[in-house]
Amino acid sequence: MNAYDDGDGIVLDVARHPKMVGSDRLGPDEGLPTLDRWVIDLAHGKVRESRIDDRGQEFPRVDERLVGKRHRYGYAPGFGNESNGTDRLHKHDFVGNGSATRSFGAGKQLGEFVFHPRSADAAEDDGVLMGYIYDAVTDHSELAILDAQTLQDRLCRQAIPAAQFA
Repeated sequence: MNAYDDGDGIVLDVARHPKMVGSDRLGPDEGLPTLDRWVIDLAHGKVRESRIDDRGQEFPRVDERLVGKRHRYGYAPGFGNESNGTDRLHKHDFVGNGSATRSFGAGKQLGEFVFHPRSADAAEDDGVLMGYIYDAVTDHSELAILDAQTLQDRLCRQAIPAAQFA
């Protein structure tokens, strides 16, 4: 998601897989990735790990203006199988210590959502989130644009034409 210098340490917010290629050599398929925080204590040569959210999620993002800097908000789509919330988008508040979740409905699978600010000097979550949603039932995708503050307002949705092969 992001990493930043915090005085005597480095803070990393990461999607952590329990195992990457233990028995399945084709990729990380041995448990759900969780959102964790690693704090590297440079003064004492230690790493502290804490769990931010144990729900399966991957492809986390922050406001690009804050990459490498302290951030308040982060966004990540649900990850796993349908029973583990692939239809959900999570917004994490690292200052308020909470999260909000938006469900798009059964059969939906989300791609990575990217934040775009309303203006160059807008607040950290004052803007939109853009991402792709695949509907397994209809076998179609769309680009969704959401209000980043509420996650609840779908400002725009654009169907993506399916390619026809002969």
